[in-house]
Amino acid sequence: MPSKRMTQRVTRRTTGGLAALAMLAVGATACSGSGAGSGASGHGQGDTLTVVSLSAPASLDPAKANVGSDNWFVNLTYDTVLRQRRDGTAGPGLATTFGYVGSGNTEFEFTLRGGLRFADGSALDAKAVANSLDYSRKNGLNVSWTSAIASVTATGPLTVRIHCSSPNPMLPQLLTQLLMIGSVISPKGLARPGLMGTQSFGAGPYVLDAANSASGDHYTYRPNANYWDKTKIHWKKVVIKVVSNPNSALQAVRTGQAEVMGISANQVDTARAGGLDVVGSPNAVLGLNLADRNGSSAKPLADVRVRQALNYAVDRDAITKAVVGGHGHSTDEISLPGLDGYAADYDRHYTYDPAKAMRLLAEAGYPHGFPLKVETQGFFGVDLVTQAVVEQWKKIGVTAEVTTDTSIGQWLTNATSKKFPVLGFGYGGATTYALSLDWMLPHPTAFNPFATSDPKLTGVLAAAAAAAPDRQGALYQDAMRYAVDQAWFVSVMRMDGLYAYNGKKLTGFDVKPGYLPDLAWEVAPK
Repeated sequence: MPSKRMTQRVTRRTTGGLAALAMLAVGATACSGSGAGSGASGHGQGDTLTVVSLSAPASLDPAKANVGSDNWFVNLTYDTVLRQRRDGTAGPGLATTFGYVGSGNTEFEFTLRGGLRFADGSALDAKAVANSLDYSRKNGLNVSWTSAIASVTATGPLTVRIHCSSPNPMLPQLLTQLLMIGSVISPKGLARPGLMGTQSFGAGPYVLDAANSASGDHYTYRPNANYWDKTKIHWKKVVIKVVSNPNSALQAVRTGQAEVMGISANQVDTARAGGLDVVGSPNAVLGLNLADRNGSSAKPLADVRVRQALNYAVDRDAITKAVVGGHGHSTDEISLPGLDGYAADYDRHYTYDPAKAMRLLAEAGYPHGFPLKVETQGFFGVDLVTQAVVEQWKKIGVTAEVTTDTSIGQWLTNATSKKFPVLGFGYGGATTYALSLDWMLPHPTAFNPFATSDPKLTGVLAAAAAAAPDRQGALYQDAMRYAVDQAWFVSVMRMDGLYAYNGKKLTGFDVKPGYLPDLAWEVAPK
């Protein structure tokens, strides 16, 4: 039986990352195609909800979908072990009770509701859930997040135990709709994994209507007759259409053809002028990653004084205002307010001081600067931030040759090639455990391609991962302060995720650190 530490409420917070990019994308719009209706079930159903996404999903397989941009495609048809709530905590989903067993954050157990079924009618029990979690942890895009999981075992008809070889304090978040690893796949899907990219095999509130869908163009969903809580089914039909032009999408919302969409900062004024409500919350950090901290390809970066100089040379306030206006905030760290690693006292650690930057370069032996090769992402505004930073670096003699990638695949290849000592980045808010796997621990990733090792940092992170919840925050904030002091990166700004919507017709569009709008459960006719 679970110990006293096993509870129904786990309070750690997270926001997911966009697969390896780990940046949350808000590229979707929605409209009520036929208006709100009473619905046959009496639960306030609307007729048709039409959603416009700016990109097609990487896959409908929840293990291989991109966290952030693909969530809505997956969450409609796959229910999850736990649910991320609006306050950023993990709560009951398919499981009613859950929590860590004992101390050290290596054993986690949950108990499922009784009588659950997949959309295909087969039983959803502990064995099916354990097999699904095993598939996702071994085959997912974010395998670093699940690397500590050693086994998943059905210990009873409705009880599942997760055993980790090392402390993993983010298991509750992994099992929610936000990160999708807890999206439960039916045995029929696991038996034919090649079909999961374009078909659905879940137990969510809706099922994919394949006959009225076309991959890459539009996806139609209808209510799941076997769903365990029909009060969560707010629509008789949901359609997601792929439309790549954000201006056309905004025009559709302004003219009433659509009712909600994710927007960029430069669309806010237009949206408000059209009578739309706009909501937003910090959801990503943008900047430049000084990845070659050992100086293997760019010798100057091995000196902490050089890395600090590159921080002092950047006018973060000016760049933030130019790129996102009032819909962001300059920052020196890579966590977000409300998340466990955010250190408020280090948000503005490096003041803009080019003279100090030049003194540090001279002390390090580079009074005239040096050249650098920089790679950057050509999307989400990362390239704009990168270009602004390298222009300011010129003032201290540091000249950059910039390569801009136009796709996530191209970025992944370049970021992990070790050909670029500096990498422009966009990173979605995450618990520091997840962030440390990407950035701070000595194994190669797209955010730590040179596998930088720092024994002090590794020790603090290990202690934090094993600590009780009331001690974790302070330890993770210490880790963040140390990384900022060591100038592992030039963080520039945290950017808001923004939605414009017709508040007179739709409800349920909340966006906060630790929460994205929940299309499957919360978005409903008003």
